Amino acid sequence: MNTIFKYSSIVFFALFLFSCEEVPEPGSIAPDIKYKNRKQFAISGMQQTIGQFEASSSSLPIQFTIASISETSGQDISSLTEELPVVQYSEPIVGGETPEELALKTDTVYKPAVAVDKFTGKIEIQQGNNIPAGEYHFNIEISNTSGSRVLTDAIIIEFKEFEIASWSRDMAQEPVIERLGDTPHQILFEGYLNGEKLHGNRIDFTKNRSAGFKGTFVNDTPEGEIWEVNFPVDYSDTYCTWKVIENNEGSETISYLSENFTFVLGRPGNYVIKLYK
Repeated sequence: MNTIFKYSSIVFFALFLFSCEEVPEPGSIAPDIKYKNRKQFAISGMQQTIGQFEASSSSLPIQFTIASISETSGQDISSLTEELPVVQYSEPIVGGETPEELALKTDTVYKPAVAVDKFTGKIEIQQGNNIPAGEYHFNIEISNTSGSRVLTDAIIIEFKEFEIASWSRDMAQEPVIERLGDTPHQILFEGYLNGEKLHGNRIDFTKNRSAGFKGTFVNDTPEGEIWEVNFPVDYSDTYCTWKVIENNEGSETISYLSENFTFVLGRPGNYVIKLYK
């Protein structure tokens, strides 16, 4: 019995000493935190949300801030922090509101072209941004009750100013897009038939066929067909028609060939799109 009493006293004394020690504050940042699929792609001018953060065993909640941004070639990054007007709803939408009633339920606020959501870590890119093509590196600061840590190159986003998403295999080759400058906000469509460049009146986008890029026809020129557009141009399934003229023993035969392609233009500017048949 004495042995048991002595053993119990030792255990009690050890527990008493342990309880007097300072208990560490809860919270930790796991060594293996990261963004899933660190390299991402974006189209300039378009609204997008990018990034899935993996907290591993880190204590929650976690908060995120952008520590710094750089571009691979060293180009200016001011377009990423430019404040842009963003329309957001200030009251619930119940359905059936008139445009005037919807307007009363909205507010316009200004947000950076690129920001990080404080609580989820997602990178939020605003519509109408003017971010040049390039590869942008984001250093993200992660914080919780235990402190903070900066993840270098936490996420890398490559911005493209335009893209050909799909094109008819009956075209002679993939369409080509070039950005010529900041103004005017137009597209010059150049049509090529069997390697020959056509006058603008030999290619055509009817109202329905141009509905994808929602353009306004300007003019047919020797260089091609010109359209004014509103930017950004979202992914647009578009049809083009080539006018084919054949001369047979002094008589002229006219026929038409139509093909479709899907493209997107991000930054406002002056573009040329070359179409081959």
